[in-house]
Amino acid sequence: MISHEQFVDLITKDNKETLINLLLESLNKKEITVRQLYRERILPSIEDFECPFQEDPLCIWKEHVRTSMTRTVIEVIYPYLLKEKKPDNSKKIIMTCPSEEYHDLPLRVVSDWFELNGFKSVFAGGNTPLTTLIAAIDYEKPDYVGLSVSNPYNLYRAQNIIEAIRKKDRSIGIVVGGRAFNKNNAFVKTLDYDVYLKNISDIDSFSEKMNAKSTSTEGGE
Repeated sequence: MISHEQFVDLITKDNKETLINLLLESLNKKEITVRQLYRERILPSIEDFECPFQEDPLCIWKEHVRTSMTRTVIEVIYPYLLKEKKPDNSKKIIMTCPSEEYHDLPLRVVSDWFELNGFKSVFAGGNTPLTTLIAAIDYEKPDYVGLSVSNPYNLYRAQNIIEAIRKKDRSIGIVVGGRAFNKNNAFVKTLDYDVYLKNISDIDSFSEKMNAKSTSTEGGE
């Protein structure tokens, strides 16, 4: 089974072919699950990377290459995710980032984790204009909208999005998360969201509560 150290080393050295082959071998031999890969390999690799660009002019380049490799890993393991996902819960969530927010890789992980929990998850990625998102809500008709913000300067854009969604349709659930939210708790408390996700384990908890509520409602009918 590919270890965390191997995973990080191969990504750091941009050894894509070896990394993909080891991951597929581990998955095919059932030595590791998709959930384990995300929780114990992919997420730590994303969260632990630091970019001191003033000390290392190449760090942004390294970050971009690392991000590209991680996206390849996520796409390659997607068929295995489909085999492991829970039954469809009939809920749709659309996942996006505000305008000028380009760090959408963590959001992709969150989107896939929602899918593992039975959601229909539509991943739109970063830099989505507010007007486009509002139009997409009409088109997709989601039960929830997920917003991710990494750059704290974009928190006010998230606030604008939340206010626009509430004005349009208060029945739509709003899910927020990301590094900027985690580091600005005082600001987060001022927002009119429904669910605040600090980590992917919170998605499991939210899904369990939602399913329990749905079961209880059906039983009472």
